Amino acid sequence: MDNAAVRPGRPDDAEAFSELALHTGPELLPALFGPTARALWRNAFRHPRSCFSFEHSRFIELNGRPAGMALSYDFDQKRGEELRSLVLILRYLRWRFPAQITYLRRSGDIVAQITQGDHYLSNIAVYPESRCLGCGATLLTAVEEEARRAGSKRMVLDVESDHDRAIRFYERLGYAAEPKSPPLRTRRRDFEFFKMTKSL
Repeated sequence: MDNAAVRPGRPDDAEAFSELALHTGPELLPALFGPTARALWRNAFRHPRSCFSFEHSRFIELNGRPAGMALSYDFDQKRGEELRSLVLILRYLRWRFPAQITYLRRSGDIVAQITQGDHYLSNIAVYPESRCLGCGATLLTAVEEEARRAGSKRMVLDVESDHDRAIRFYERLGYAAEPKSPPLRTRRRDFEFFKMTKSL
């Protein structure tokens, strides 16, 4: 892909980021964050020092236009930014927060469970028209290389257990699945995940 380039995210990528984020979990994210999930992710993305921040994102461009994005962070970043991330969720969910807190708390007990030395891939997505061109693999490889240079020893991600295509994609790139998680029960449906890992 001679016309592809990976670059750091910027605050003005918020619209593309929020749209792509919903591609990573079109049912999961609204179940966790409610009907304004996209607006929450768009707004939170602009804030530094949070787990949603543009600072943790990478975009792949084709011919100068965003084709996909990845959001990732390491253990120390997650630990240092969890409180600010929660404050942003409160700020943007407002009165919807009490209705969603149970699901958010449950999800925190199941996904993004990482330890020192881990680098967590929170979200990765490519626009449908740019799939099967190698964009996802190029983007993930760039994230892995950056994590390796920063001293991380392992990549970790969670994938919904019924997303066979995504699971095969990660397996092709050297990720191995751990046993299925307990179900994350929400009002809409139950979700189960495989944690997948790769040594760096």
